[in-house]
Amino acid sequence: MKKTLLLLVVLFSSLFAKAQVNIPAQEIHYDVHYHWGIINVMIAHGVVTMETTGNQFYATLDGNSIPWDGRVFCVSDTLRATMTPSSGLSRETVTYENGWYLKPKVTQYRTNGFDPSNPANYKNIKGEGTLNASDDTMEAITVTADMLGMFYYFKEMDFESMAPGSQVTIPIAVEGGDAQKVVVTYNGKSSYSVGGSTYPTYSVNFEYSYKGAMSGYPVEAQVGVSSRLPLLLSASLPAGHVEMIHNPQ
Repeated sequence: MKKTLLLLVVLFSSLFAKAQVNIPAQEIHYDVHYHWGIINVMIAHGVVTMETTGNQFYATLDGNSIPWDGRVFCVSDTLRATMTPSSGLSRETVTYENGWYLKPKVTQYRTNGFDPSNPANYKNIKGEGTLNASDDTMEAITVTADMLGMFYYFKEMDFESMAPGSQVTIPIAVEGGDAQKVVVTYNGKSSYSVGGSTYPTYSVNFEYSYKGAMSGYPVEAQVGVSSRLPLLLSASLPAGHVEMIHNPQ
């Protein structure tokens, strides 16, 4: 009996240790490209920060566009989640999430004359602010905030044991909100060139749910085999195709 209990304790401990991912504080830089018909331009820069403290995962995205039509479009997302190890992938419980959308005039932005705390100047996914933003825009921002969680899962998933075409559905609990999920499809091994270098990658697609249904915004990712960081995040949105490309600086 004691040996059985000891075996169960060791087994449970090994599962817990296997699923726990330690991520030191870090910044990952991205360039954002936009495609619409013959238009193909770099429109923005973004910085993702992330770290874990115990089983608490913290991630942010700060994105600012290159001046466009007299304005600077800004997105600022925050995700805080508890990642609870289990026999498979960790179960995610979102403890705080918000996505902010702002579009100040270039002249205000450059002279610090823009007040981001003024409700007229922002809209967020919690419904705060009065800035005019379409439902499609806010849905895309919600999905962007959600997908910060994939920066954790990319480091945890055992791609080497997955067959091309296999899918994993990860349930997401939201404190004070409706349950969500993300469906991840592994496409197989690939490669991706960025910054003059070519890296071996895992090709992945993932799609989050939104208000009880799948969002309709599947995201393609090329995940570095050694770094487990997304070198490319690519999605087709109502206003065109957008790519976040890792800038190794």
